[in-house]
Amino acid sequence: MFKALGGGLLTFVMVWALVLGWWQSNDHEPSKSDLALSLAALPLALIGGYWLLRVFIEHLKAPPSVAMPSMAATLDDDPLSSSKAKTAAAERSFTHCLVNAFIVAAPGISADDLLSAIEAGKRPEPCFRVTDEKGFPVFLAEVSDLDVDAALVRLEEGSESMRQLTEYPGVVRALALLEGLMDAVREPLEHILQQDKEGIHLRVLWVLPANWSPSCHAALRSWLQLNDWPLLGKGKLEIALQAAANEVDAIRLLDEAVLRVNRDSNGMELTLLLGAASNVDELTVSNWAAANSLFSAQHQQRKIPGEGAAALLLASRATVEHLGLTDAVVISRASIGTRDKAVDAGGRIGGKLIEQLVAGLLNTLAIESSRVKTVVFDTDHRSNHIAEAMEGVGQAFEHLEPIKDCLATGTVHGALQPIGSLLALACARSKVLLTEAPALFVSNQHELDRAVVLVMPYASQIDTKSSPT
Repeated sequence: MFKALGGGLLTFVMVWALVLGWWQSNDHEPSKSDLALSLAALPLALIGGYWLLRVFIEHLKAPPSVAMPSMAATLDDDPLSSSKAKTAAAERSFTHCLVNAFIVAAPGISADDLLSAIEAGKRPEPCFRVTDEKGFPVFLAEVSDLDVDAALVRLEEGSESMRQLTEYPGVVRALALLEGLMDAVREPLEHILQQDKEGIHLRVLWVLPANWSPSCHAALRSWLQLNDWPLLGKGKLEIALQAAANEVDAIRLLDEAVLRVNRDSNGMELTLLLGAASNVDELTVSNWAAANSLFSAQHQQRKIPGEGAAALLLASRATVEHLGLTDAVVISRASIGTRDKAVDAGGRIGGKLIEQLVAGLLNTLAIESSRVKTVVFDTDHRSNHIAEAMEGVGQAFEHLEPIKDCLATGTVHGALQPIGSLLALACARSKVLLTEAPALFVSNQHELDRAVVLVMPYASQIDTKSSPT
């Protein structure tokens, strides 16, 4: 109080001394308004401005007030919030059974063919069927002896909407790939269904490339329904079509399947997750070249077009044990994240995100990294992607040999968004069956999105008490 009063009097004295001194030096005779403004209003304005500034500064320095919830608000909150958190944590450890995998790609018609091609160091070669704007052959990973003409004829013999699919060369080639793949799927699938015709529900989930026109979806569904499903009773077959923009989108669909079957694990259910993509037609190649994303001798850090198809046959643990299915492996839920910048944006390329995703997944499943004997990536030849992948798994998996145990499937089958991740998972399954040890799958083909899944040997619930449903 006294400090404030003293400061005010000091301000008046200083202002009066300065003003009176200035008037005297200039022989100025002040009027009544000069006396009021200079000797009264001016010091009061200075004092008021000082206190306004001080209050404003104190307001800025004060911590923000946090409103305490009332008792009523606490009572109105979700009483199950803690149980929901526990449920979400438990759901992170859910698993699913992968009982079979089928693929068609440039290196061959099985996961073992792809793994052999990787081991042999094979790479896509120039294709004289497709040339660039300078007339040079384009590097492609195309499936040899693909009967595109037969697929085209079957579409032309179908409905009007199916005939419209012939306008899209990439779609026609993808359907030709799927026809060959479905021939391989049908026999083992029928063998499973024969064991329990009445109780098994088959859910077919078709992963479509996002660049396929939505107007084609109805025709694609009709095309798929023409496939022979003789052992399924009416109402036992469910077909769903889902568009995916990249490899991690396909893994998200797989993760949703794992989550759904564990939430409702009483039924006998099979899920067939399938997809096909073809990027080797002239239109797609020219579009990639225009977008500066096509591999060439001058630009080797770009993508090599590829084509292929994959189908993963999934079953609940109850179905596997009820039917006594062999060669099953267990897959975890996916850990998914997004990089803060594109892997090709320049600067140092780090694998911190992959390292965090892997560490979180292993911690959730309570599995030591030393038990993992193989790492399978869906990435291709591009050095930035390879460097990121190897740094991401380097510290936790120092016991692995990079060339022998860290495999990049995209190097042999080219760019296959969005289904390249499904082919890589098929290869991971094959390595688990061979080594009888867990294998880690890492998706880092996309510029930003990343995903990791652990593939493990199957163990019956009779043999372990800790196996998730």
